Amino acid sequence: MGRVRSLFTAVLAVSLVAGLAGCAPAKLDVSDVAGIIDVRSPESFAESHITGAINIDYSSADFLANSTSLRKTDKYFVYGESSEQAGEASADLISIGVSDITNLGSFEDALNVLPLGATN
Repeated sequence: MGRVRSLFTAVLAVSLVAGLAGCAPAKLDVSDVAGIIDVRSPESFAESHITGAINIDYSSADFLANSTSLRKTDKYFVYGESSEQAGEASADLISIGVSDITNLGSFEDALNVLPLGATN
């Protein structure tokens, strides 16, 4: 009976670990993404940003003018100080014709879903 109990305990432990691993957020595929856009301030960007991201400051009056070089048909990921800021920036980019935008949320959220890491 002790062996059955040990086997049952081991199977239960493996099931729990596998279940918890399934809760971890999956990393997004960046192979088909033209760019990752950080819409935070230049100061925040300089402090740390997703590796390979470009900075287009959403609080700048020139945000849309600075975004005109983005190819309208390419795919972009956007993150900011908050999900709301990234969402507003994404909506503005859509309004100028950039059609494939994914709001990643805050910088911390982006770190969790992108496989690229951050600069320090």
